Amino acid sequence: MKTSRRQIASVVTVCGLVAAGLFAVSAPAQAAVLGSLKIAPGSGNLQTVISVSTPGQCDQGTNIKVIISGAGVQSATENIVGNTAITSYPTNLDGGFDIEFPSTLADYGTTQSPALTSFSGRYDISVICKNSFGTTTYGTFTGSLYFSSGTAWTSTKPATTTTLTATPASSSYQGENVHLEAAVTPLGVAGTVQFKDGAVDLGSVSPAPTGVASLDTTALTVGPHILTAVFTPADALSFGESTSNSVSYEILTPAAPSVITGASATGTYKVGYTIACGAAFQGASSTAYAWLNNGVAISGQTASTFYLSGSYYNRTISCTATGHNSYGDTPSTSTGHLIALGSKPTLRRAPVISGTVKVGKTISTSKGTWSLSGLTYSYQWKRNGKSIAGSVARKISYKVVAADKGKYLTCTVTVRKTGYASNSATTGRKKAA
Repeated sequence: MKTSRRQIASVVTVCGLVAAGLFAVSAPAQAAVLGSLKIAPGSGNLQTVISVSTPGQCDQGTNIKVIISGAGVQSATENIVGNTAITSYPTNLDGGFDIEFPSTLADYGTTQSPALTSFSGRYDISVICKNSFGTTTYGTFTGSLYFSSGTAWTSTKPATTTTLTATPASSSYQGENVHLEAAVTPLGVAGTVQFKDGAVDLGSVSPAPTGVASLDTTALTVGPHILTAVFTPADALSFGESTSNSVSYEILTPAAPSVITGASATGTYKVGYTIACGAAFQGASSTAYAWLNNGVAISGQTASTFYLSGSYYNRTISCTATGHNSYGDTPSTSTGHLIALGSKPTLRRAPVISGTVKVGKTISTSKGTWSLSGLTYSYQWKRNGKSIAGSVARKISYKVVAADKGKYLTCTVTVRKTGYASNSATTGRKKAA
């Protein structure tokens, strides 16, 4: 057969056009996402039987397969539903079709190498439209499972929440440190918190393992502010972003401290006890204390606590707390309290008579042992329980006289201390010979 020159020229022309790119040659199109899958049920575990529903039919192809991709899934074993005719599945009300997975995720996990027994993060499900033979695909329907633990999942992206607090609360003076804390839940979600003053970024911090991110700032200017915190997860496909509550905050013009809570002296207002002075100031860099006796400052008493010694019995004691900063001092004085008598000393060991109890002999008593130190002692000797007259019977020692013979002698020891109630104890009796 002979080929004409015109035919040869035509072939050459076509080849030239192809080489020059002027003659259109169609290339296979990449598979498009056709829609989102509905996953039922909305949550479950590794033993749950899962079904997916497409919102419509495949544009082309007679078959589908279903694959899962995510941490621990191998590409060679990604199919959870093999190549199957679309006509095998029932049509749903949306015009698509429903596919029930033939195996649970627990069973599916055993097909992986190594076996997948604990799932983590997001797993994507793809229903792929294709023919019964060949590798060409014609589009996919997609959905995802989100694991909150190794075995529990939901079909919706887990939300995060962010809660913002500021310290000091509500307001502070210009130049003072404002401490911001943002608590992010659920715990363990990686990401960053951007603290914001209106639209202005104050700083970005990653939450600690406790879920709390914190920022200290002195950059806020005088006036009102609206503070927020925005959490952005590192895996935005697996977790949602969240914006905190708004915190209204006021930065005040610098001034001397202001009183938040007035001074008060707390404790037991009784000799022998220690009381404490407390007050709260806004804007104070330090607080000084003074204690007052009947309204007059007590020299040297500048601690926040004060011991009530006996000399303050029946006196009115108060305290002054003074907040200080570089702009001035602000004092606050507590209400005064009348100091009550201290508790009487407690007897620990009773006094005892020593010596030969016989007419003409001198006997003595011990003082006994008491709970307080610094006591003064007085004595009263008694005959058959009645006080013996005269100063000789009011000493620590006593000379037995004829009138005592055959009688029982005792001695009562009385203890006293300034500002405390008194107490007394009596010896055991001894018969005079």
